Amino acid sequence: MSIHLLSSAIRYAFSSPQAVTIHVMGVITIRAFSKWAPMLQGELSKKTTQHISVIFEGTASMDMASLYVLASFLNIFSKARNKDAIAFDNTSYSNTIKKYLAQIENSHMEVNKTQADSFGARIFLNAVGQSVANTIQNTAHIAKDLLQFFGHIVSKLYAILVQQKKLSLTSFAYHLDQIGFKAVPIIALISFLIGMVLTYQGINQLARFGAEIYSIDFLTIGVFRELGVMLTAVVVAGRSASSFTAQIGTMNLNQEIDAMRVMGLDPILYLVIPRITALLVALPLLVFLSNIMALLGGMITTQLVIDLTPIQFMGYLQRAFTPATFWVGMSKAPLFALLIGLVGCFRGMQVRDSAESVGRMTTASVVEAIFLVIICNALMSLLFSYLQV
Repeated sequence: MSIHLLSSAIRYAFSSPQAVTIHVMGVITIRAFSKWAPMLQGELSKKTTQHISVIFEGTASMDMASLYVLASFLNIFSKARNKDAIAFDNTSYSNTIKKYLAQIENSHMEVNKTQADSFGARIFLNAVGQSVANTIQNTAHIAKDLLQFFGHIVSKLYAILVQQKKLSLTSFAYHLDQIGFKAVPIIALISFLIGMVLTYQGINQLARFGAEIYSIDFLTIGVFRELGVMLTAVVVAGRSASSFTAQIGTMNLNQEIDAMRVMGLDPILYLVIPRITALLVALPLLVFLSNIMALLGGMITTQLVIDLTPIQFMGYLQRAFTPATFWVGMSKAPLFALLIGLVGCFRGMQVRDSAESVGRMTTASVVEAIFLVIICNALMSLLFSYLQV
Protein backbone atom coordinates (compact mmCIF):
# COMPACT_ATOMS: atom_id res chain seq x y z
CA MET A 1 0.00 0.00 0.00
CA SER A 2 1.27 3.50 -0.86
CA ILE A 3 0.29 6.59 1.16
CA HIS A 4 0.83 9.93 -0.60
CA LEU A 5 0.97 12.92 1.80
CA LEU A 6 0.10 15.97 -0.33
CA SER A 7 -0.64 19.56 0.62
CA SER A 8 -4.39 18.87 0.55
CA ALA A 9 -5.16 15.14 0.80
CA ILE A 10 -4.01 11.52 1.36
CA ARG A 11 -4.30 9.05 -1.52
CA TYR A 12 -4.02 5.28 -1.10
CA ALA A 13 -2.73 2.89 -3.77
CA PHE A 14 -2.78 -0.74 -2.58
CA SER A 15 0.16 -2.84 -3.72
CA SER A 16 0.77 -5.19 -0.76
CA PRO A 17 -1.24 -5.58 2.46
CA GLN A 18 1.95 -6.03 4.52
CA ALA A 19 4.06 -3.16 3.10
CA VAL A 20 3.35 0.55 3.41
CA THR A 21 5.18 3.18 1.39
CA ILE A 22 4.75 6.75 2.59
CA HIS A 23 5.36 9.35 -0.15
CA VAL A 24 5.65 12.89 1.24
CA MET A 25 5.11 15.46 -1.51
CA GLY A 26 4.35 19.17 -1.75
CA VAL A 27 4.29 21.62 1.15
CA ILE A 28 3.56 19.96 4.52
CA THR A 29 2.68 22.06 7.58
CA ILE A 30 1.61 20.92 11.03
CA ARG A 31 -1.89 22.35 10.57
CA ALA A 32 -2.43 20.23 7.45
CA PHE A 33 -0.56 17.23 8.86
CA SER A 34 -2.68 17.18 12.01
CA LYS A 35 -5.75 16.49 9.84
CA TRP A 36 -4.09 13.39 8.36
CA ALA A 37 -2.42 12.19 11.57
CA PRO A 38 -5.34 10.02 12.81
CA MET A 39 -5.68 8.23 9.44
CA LEU A 40 -1.92 7.72 9.17
CA GLN A 41 -1.70 6.44 12.74
CA GLY A 42 -4.58 4.04 12.06
CA GLU A 43 -2.81 2.54 9.04
CA LEU A 44 0.46 2.12 10.92
CA SER A 45 -1.26 0.45 13.87
CA LYS A 46 -2.76 -2.33 11.74
CA LYS A 47 -1.29 -5.73 12.64
CA THR A 48 -1.00 -6.70 8.98
CA THR A 49 1.53 -3.93 8.31
CA GLN A 50 5.04 -5.35 8.71
CA HIS A 51 7.27 -2.99 6.72
CA ILE A 52 7.32 0.78 6.08
CA SER A 53 9.26 2.78 3.48
CA VAL A 54 9.42 6.55 3.85
CA ILE A 55 10.19 8.58 0.70
CA PHE A 56 10.61 12.37 0.68
CA GLU A 57 11.31 12.80 -3.04
CA GLY A 58 9.20 15.67 -4.38
CA THR A 59 8.84 17.34 -0.97
CA ALA A 60 8.89 21.12 -1.34
CA SER A 61 9.03 21.76 2.38
CA MET A 62 8.02 20.09 5.64
CA ASP A 63 8.19 21.83 9.00
CA MET A 64 9.90 20.34 12.03
CA ALA A 65 6.67 19.80 13.94
CA SER A 66 5.29 17.55 11.19
CA LEU A 67 8.56 15.61 11.08
CA TYR A 68 8.44 15.10 14.84
CA VAL A 69 4.87 13.80 14.81
CA LEU A 70 5.72 11.43 11.94
CA ALA A 71 8.78 10.22 13.86
CA SER A 72 6.58 9.59 16.92
CA PHE A 73 4.21 7.42 14.88
CA LEU A 74 7.13 5.51 13.36
CA ASN A 75 8.60 4.99 16.84
CA ILE A 76 5.38 3.35 18.03
CA PHE A 77 5.42 1.14 14.93
CA SER A 78 9.07 0.10 15.42
CA LYS A 79 8.48 -0.84 19.06
CA ALA A 80 5.70 -3.23 17.98
CA ARG A 81 7.93 -4.76 15.24
CA ASN A 82 11.65 -4.11 14.92
CA LYS A 83 13.99 -1.34 13.79
CA ASP A 84 14.61 -2.98 10.42
CA ALA A 85 10.91 -2.69 9.60
CA ILE A 86 11.38 0.97 8.61
CA ALA A 87 13.38 2.10 5.56
CA PHE A 88 14.23 5.70 4.59
CA ASP A 89 15.53 7.36 1.44
CA ASN A 90 18.69 9.48 1.37
CA THR A 91 17.30 12.99 2.01
CA SER A 92 17.77 15.57 4.73
CA TYR A 93 14.23 14.98 5.98
CA SER A 94 15.02 11.27 6.47
CA ASN A 95 18.14 12.15 8.42
CA THR A 96 16.11 14.49 10.64
CA ILE A 97 13.53 11.77 11.35
CA LYS A 98 16.33 9.32 12.24
CA LYS A 99 17.66 11.84 14.76
CA TYR A 100 14.21 12.27 16.25
CA LEU A 101 13.77 8.51 16.51
CA ALA A 102 17.09 8.26 18.34
CA GLN A 103 16.10 11.05 20.72
CA ILE A 104 12.72 9.46 21.41
CA GLU A 105 14.32 6.07 22.04
CA ASN A 106 17.00 7.49 24.35
CA SER A 107 14.56 9.48 26.43
CA HIS A 108 11.89 6.70 26.38
CA MET A 109 9.30 9.07 24.96
CA GLU A 110 6.08 7.79 23.52
CA VAL A 111 3.28 9.79 22.03
CA ASN A 112 -0.06 8.13 22.73
CA LYS A 113 -3.22 8.88 20.81
CA THR A 114 -4.40 11.57 23.24
CA GLN A 115 -1.09 13.38 23.00
CA ALA A 116 -1.11 13.09 19.21
CA ASP A 117 -4.60 14.61 19.03
CA SER A 118 -3.58 17.60 21.17
CA PHE A 119 -0.13 17.98 19.65
CA GLY A 120 -1.34 19.96 16.65
CA ALA A 121 -3.14 22.51 18.86
CA ARG A 122 -0.03 23.05 21.00
CA ILE A 123 2.15 23.46 17.94
CA PHE A 124 -0.37 25.88 16.44
CA LEU A 125 -0.37 28.03 19.58
CA ASN A 126 3.40 27.92 19.61
CA ALA A 127 3.44 29.03 15.97
CA VAL A 128 1.10 31.93 16.77
CA GLY A 129 3.34 33.02 19.63
CA GLN A 130 6.40 32.74 17.40
CA SER A 131 4.67 34.78 14.70
CA VAL A 132 3.82 37.53 17.20
CA ALA A 133 7.40 37.55 18.46
CA ASN A 134 8.74 37.78 14.90
CA THR A 135 6.35 40.63 14.15
CA ILE A 136 7.52 42.55 17.20
CA GLN A 137 11.14 41.92 16.29
CA ASN A 138 10.61 43.05 12.69
CA THR A 139 8.74 46.16 13.86
CA ALA A 140 11.60 47.06 16.20
CA HIS A 141 14.09 46.55 13.38
CA ILE A 142 12.07 48.76 11.01
CA ALA A 143 11.70 51.43 13.71
CA LYS A 144 15.47 51.45 14.24
CA ASP A 145 16.13 51.80 10.50
CA LEU A 146 13.50 54.53 10.24
CA LEU A 147 15.12 56.49 13.07
CA GLN A 148 18.50 56.16 11.37
CA PHE A 149 16.98 57.45 8.14
CA PHE A 150 15.45 60.35 10.05
CA GLY A 151 18.88 61.09 11.50
CA HIS A 152 20.33 61.34 7.97
CA ILE A 153 17.58 63.78 7.03
CA VAL A 154 18.21 65.93 10.11
CA SER A 155 21.93 66.05 9.33
CA LYS A 156 21.19 67.21 5.77
CA LEU A 157 18.75 69.85 7.02
CA TYR A 158 21.48 71.07 9.37
CA ALA A 159 23.85 71.28 6.40
CA ILE A 160 21.27 73.35 4.49
CA LEU A 161 20.51 75.72 7.36
CA VAL A 162 23.96 76.12 8.93
CA GLN A 163 26.48 75.20 6.28
CA GLN A 164 24.38 76.95 3.62
CA LYS A 165 24.16 74.01 1.26
CA LYS A 166 21.77 74.67 -1.59
CA LEU A 167 18.28 73.17 -1.58
CA SER A 168 16.96 72.20 -5.00
CA LEU A 169 14.23 74.82 -5.39
CA THR A 170 13.15 73.42 -8.74
CA SER A 171 12.48 70.02 -7.20
CA PHE A 172 10.80 71.68 -4.21
CA ALA A 173 8.44 73.68 -6.45
CA TYR A 174 7.62 70.62 -8.55
CA HIS A 175 6.72 68.48 -5.54
CA LEU A 176 4.77 71.34 -3.95
CA ASP A 177 2.64 71.43 -7.10
CA GLN A 178 2.22 67.63 -7.12
CA ILE A 179 1.47 67.30 -3.41
CA GLY A 180 -0.44 70.51 -2.82
CA PHE A 181 -2.15 72.09 -5.79
CA LYS A 182 -3.06 68.86 -7.57
CA ALA A 183 -4.58 67.48 -4.35
CA VAL A 184 -6.90 70.47 -3.92
CA PRO A 185 -9.87 69.06 -5.91
CA ILE A 186 -10.03 65.71 -4.12
CA ILE A 187 -9.45 67.24 -0.68
CA ALA A 188 -12.08 69.91 -1.26
CA LEU A 189 -14.69 67.46 -2.56
CA ILE A 190 -14.21 64.87 0.18
CA SER A 191 -14.18 67.48 2.95
CA PHE A 192 -17.30 69.17 1.58
CA LEU A 193 -19.20 65.87 1.50
CA ILE A 194 -17.97 64.85 4.95
CA GLY A 195 -19.10 68.19 6.34
CA MET A 196 -22.56 67.68 4.86
CA VAL A 197 -22.85 64.13 6.18
CA LEU A 198 -21.66 65.02 9.69
CA THR A 199 -24.04 67.95 9.96
CA TYR A 200 -26.98 65.95 8.67
CA GLN A 201 -26.33 63.10 11.08
CA GLY A 202 -25.86 65.55 13.94
CA ILE A 203 -29.16 67.23 13.16
CA ASN A 204 -30.99 63.87 13.03
CA GLN A 205 -29.61 62.77 16.40
CA LEU A 206 -30.02 66.09 18.22
CA ALA A 207 -33.56 66.58 16.88
CA ARG A 208 -34.74 64.10 19.55
CA PHE A 209 -33.86 66.70 22.17
CA GLY A 210 -34.83 69.78 20.16
CA ALA A 211 -31.16 70.78 19.93
CA GLU A 212 -30.55 70.68 16.20
CA ILE A 213 -28.70 73.97 16.34
CA TYR A 214 -25.89 72.38 18.36
CA SER A 215 -24.94 70.30 15.33
CA ILE A 216 -22.93 73.38 14.31
CA ASP A 217 -20.89 73.14 17.52
CA PHE A 218 -20.35 69.45 16.86
CA LEU A 219 -19.22 70.14 13.30
CA THR A 220 -16.93 73.04 14.23
CA ILE A 221 -15.10 71.31 17.06
CA GLY A 222 -14.92 67.95 15.30
CA VAL A 223 -13.59 69.35 12.04
CA PHE A 224 -11.07 71.80 13.45
CA ARG A 225 -9.66 69.51 16.13
CA GLU A 226 -9.76 66.06 14.54
CA LEU A 227 -11.52 65.30 11.28
CA GLY A 228 -10.05 68.00 9.05
CA VAL A 229 -6.42 67.15 9.71
CA MET A 230 -7.02 63.39 9.89
CA LEU A 231 -8.98 63.24 6.65
CA THR A 232 -6.41 65.35 4.81
CA ALA A 233 -3.48 63.35 6.19
CA VAL A 234 -5.02 60.04 5.14
CA VAL A 235 -5.72 61.26 1.61
CA VAL A 236 -2.23 62.76 1.28
CA ALA A 237 -0.71 59.54 2.64
CA GLY A 238 -2.53 57.56 -0.03
CA ARG A 239 -1.42 59.95 -2.78
CA SER A 240 2.03 61.13 -1.74
CA ALA A 241 3.51 58.27 0.31
CA SER A 242 2.80 55.83 -2.51
CA SER A 243 4.13 58.32 -5.07
CA PHE A 244 7.37 58.89 -3.13
CA THR A 245 7.97 55.17 -2.73
CA ALA A 246 7.22 54.34 -6.36
CA GLN A 247 9.37 57.17 -7.75
CA ILE A 248 12.41 56.63 -5.53
CA GLY A 249 11.99 52.86 -5.70
CA THR A 250 12.01 52.87 -9.49
CA MET A 251 15.13 55.03 -9.48
CA ASN A 252 16.70 52.59 -7.04
CA LEU A 253 15.69 49.66 -9.24
CA ASN A 254 17.23 51.30 -12.32
CA GLN A 255 20.43 52.09 -10.38
CA GLU A 256 19.88 55.83 -10.89
CA ILE A 257 20.53 56.47 -7.20
CA ASP A 258 23.84 54.60 -7.45
CA ALA A 259 24.69 56.77 -10.43
CA MET A 260 23.96 59.90 -8.38
CA ARG A 261 26.33 58.72 -5.68
CA VAL A 262 29.03 58.05 -8.30
CA MET A 263 28.60 61.62 -9.57
CA GLY A 264 28.96 62.94 -6.01
CA LEU A 265 25.28 63.87 -5.59
CA ASP A 266 23.63 63.06 -2.28
CA PRO A 267 20.27 61.23 -2.82
CA ILE A 268 18.98 62.44 0.54
CA LEU A 269 19.68 66.06 -0.35
CA TYR A 270 18.29 65.92 -3.89
CA LEU A 271 15.48 63.34 -3.59
CA VAL A 272 14.26 63.19 0.00
CA ILE A 273 14.61 66.72 1.41
CA PRO A 274 12.64 68.48 -1.40
CA ARG A 275 9.77 66.00 -1.02
CA ILE A 276 9.55 66.31 2.76
CA THR A 277 9.88 70.12 2.81
CA ALA A 278 7.19 70.41 0.11
CA LEU A 279 4.95 68.17 2.18
CA LEU A 280 5.61 70.25 5.31
CA VAL A 281 4.42 73.33 3.44
CA ALA A 282 1.53 71.76 1.55
CA LEU A 283 -0.21 69.71 4.24
CA PRO A 284 -1.08 72.61 6.64
CA LEU A 285 -2.52 74.54 3.69
CA LEU A 286 -4.55 71.52 2.61
CA VAL A 287 -5.80 71.08 6.19
CA PHE A 288 -6.96 74.69 6.24
CA LEU A 289 -8.75 74.14 2.92
CA SER A 290 -10.33 70.96 4.26
CA ASN A 291 -11.67 72.78 7.32
CA ILE A 292 -13.22 75.53 5.22
CA MET A 293 -14.84 73.11 2.77
CA ALA A 294 -16.26 70.97 5.60
CA LEU A 295 -17.81 74.05 7.18
CA LEU A 296 -19.21 75.08 3.80
CA GLY A 297 -20.82 71.67 3.44
CA GLY A 298 -22.28 71.98 6.93
CA MET A 299 -23.63 75.46 6.19
CA ILE A 300 -25.45 74.27 3.08
CA THR A 301 -26.89 71.30 4.97
CA THR A 302 -28.24 73.46 7.81
CA GLN A 303 -29.81 75.80 5.27
CA LEU A 304 -31.53 72.91 3.49
CA VAL A 305 -32.61 70.94 6.57
CA ILE A 306 -33.36 73.47 9.33
CA ASP A 307 -33.67 76.68 7.25
CA LEU A 308 -30.67 78.35 8.85
CA THR A 309 -29.30 81.28 6.83
CA PRO A 310 -25.55 81.59 6.20
CA ILE A 311 -25.38 84.67 8.46
CA GLN A 312 -27.03 82.74 11.31
CA PHE A 313 -24.69 79.82 10.67
CA MET A 314 -21.67 82.11 10.97
CA GLY A 315 -23.03 83.49 14.25
CA TYR A 316 -23.35 80.04 15.80
CA LEU A 317 -19.97 79.12 14.33
CA GLN A 318 -18.30 82.02 16.14
CA ARG A 319 -19.87 80.85 19.38
CA ALA A 320 -18.29 77.38 19.07
CA PHE A 321 -14.99 78.44 17.51
CA THR A 322 -11.93 79.34 19.60
CA PRO A 323 -8.31 79.93 18.56
CA ALA A 324 -7.27 76.91 20.63
CA THR A 325 -9.66 74.70 18.65
CA PHE A 326 -8.11 75.89 15.41
CA TRP A 327 -4.48 75.51 16.48
CA VAL A 328 -4.96 72.09 18.06
CA GLY A 329 -5.77 70.68 14.64
CA MET A 330 -3.25 72.76 12.72
CA SER A 331 -0.43 71.81 15.10
CA LYS A 332 -0.82 68.17 14.04
CA ALA A 333 -0.33 68.88 10.33
CA PRO A 334 3.49 69.37 10.30
CA LEU A 335 4.03 66.21 12.33
CA PHE A 336 1.75 64.18 10.05
CA ALA A 337 3.54 65.62 7.01
CA LEU A 338 6.90 64.57 8.44
CA LEU A 339 5.67 61.03 9.14
CA ILE A 340 4.15 60.61 5.66
CA GLY A 341 7.22 61.93 3.87
CA LEU A 342 9.61 59.99 6.06
CA VAL A 343 7.86 56.64 5.53
CA GLY A 344 7.33 57.18 1.80
CA CYS A 345 10.98 58.05 1.09
CA PHE A 346 12.30 55.41 3.49
CA ARG A 347 10.39 52.60 1.77
CA GLY A 348 11.49 53.88 -1.62
CA MET A 349 15.11 53.60 -0.57
CA GLN A 350 14.47 49.99 0.51
CA VAL A 351 13.38 48.77 -2.95
CA ARG A 352 15.64 46.03 -4.27
CA ASP A 353 15.97 43.65 -7.23
CA SER A 354 12.54 43.58 -8.88
CA ALA A 355 9.33 45.38 -9.79
CA GLU A 356 7.57 43.17 -7.24
CA SER A 357 9.65 44.89 -4.57
CA VAL A 358 8.38 48.28 -5.77
CA GLY A 359 4.77 47.14 -5.38
CA ARG A 360 5.39 45.59 -1.98
CA MET A 361 7.17 48.64 -0.62
CA THR A 362 4.55 51.00 -2.05
CA THR A 363 1.81 49.09 -0.27
CA ALA A 364 3.84 49.02 2.94
CA SER A 365 4.49 52.77 2.81
CA VAL A 366 0.79 53.66 2.47
CA VAL A 367 -0.29 51.29 5.23
CA GLU A 368 2.49 52.35 7.60
CA ALA A 369 1.99 56.06 6.92
CA ILE A 370 -1.76 55.88 7.64
CA PHE A 371 -1.13 53.71 10.71
CA LEU A 372 1.44 56.15 12.11
CA VAL A 373 -0.85 59.11 11.42
CA ILE A 374 -3.74 57.47 13.30
CA ILE A 375 -1.54 56.44 16.25
CA CYS A 376 0.05 59.88 16.44
CA ASN A 377 -3.35 61.58 16.26
CA ALA A 378 -4.65 59.44 19.11
CA LEU A 379 -1.63 60.23 21.28
CA MET A 380 -1.84 63.96 20.57
CA SER A 381 -5.57 63.96 21.31
CA LEU A 382 -4.89 62.32 24.68
CA LEU A 383 -2.13 64.86 25.35
CA PHE A 384 -4.35 67.86 24.53
CA SER A 385 -7.15 66.39 26.60
CA TYR A 386 -4.78 65.92 29.53
CA LEU A 387 -3.54 69.50 29.14
CA GLN A 388 -7.19 70.64 28.87
CA VAL A 389 -6.50 72.50 25.64
